[in-house]
Amino acid sequence: MTDFLDFNFATAEEIGLSLAHRLKALRVQKEIAQADMAQRMGVSRSTLNTLENTGKASLGNWIQLVQCLGQEAQLQPLFKPVITSIADMAQQQKPARQRVKRAGRRPAKKP
Repeated sequence: MTDFLDFNFATAEEIGLSLAHRLKALRVQKEIAQADMAQRMGVSRSTLNTLENTGKASLGNWIQLVQCLGQEAQLQPLFKPVITSIADMAQQQKPARQRVKRAGRRPAKKP
């Protein structure tokens, strides 16, 4: 059974677990044994088992699983910038900032 959790009202843990269950269901549907998938990913079977049953793993392991299941295209739109105006388009073409300004920082007073 695939989880259809409304991510708008879910905690990070619930979202992770729901995604893990979906990926596990896809692995089973493709008839790939857990040990075989773990080997393809380059991780231990227990690492994959933990990911599938708890949703807890490194981002690298998540991406490896998604790639091994052939679902990379699902990641493409995740954090795509939304351009709603010409000003947004111009802003996207500027070099990316490396840091955020500190809030509330005042210049030092000179004696």
